Amino acid sequence: MSGQFGKEELVHLHLLLFHVKKTFECYGLENEYFDEYDSLNISPVQIFRQKNEHQEAIFKLCMGIMKAMGKEKEAEELCKSLKRLAIARATY
Repeated sequence: MSGQFGKEELVHLHLLLFHVKKTFECYGLENEYFDEYDSLNISPVQIFRQKNEHQEAIFKLCMGIMKAMGKEKEAEELCKSLKRLAIARATY
């Protein structure tokens, strides 16, 4: 994700996903990924935060949105794939 987007684009994406989360919460759709996002203590308006912090927030929001949409299996597969990718990148 970091190679494709600059910080400005990541902050914008963070803001859009944050609004989706808030909309879901208005309808009573909450889950542990949204809780994990909240525990990060970062918001899209905190533009001074590090790029990787916004990336982690985006990941948690995406996972929460997928789960809220009933795509829990796909969310878990995505999580596993991203972990494998992170491990592969760390070894090179």
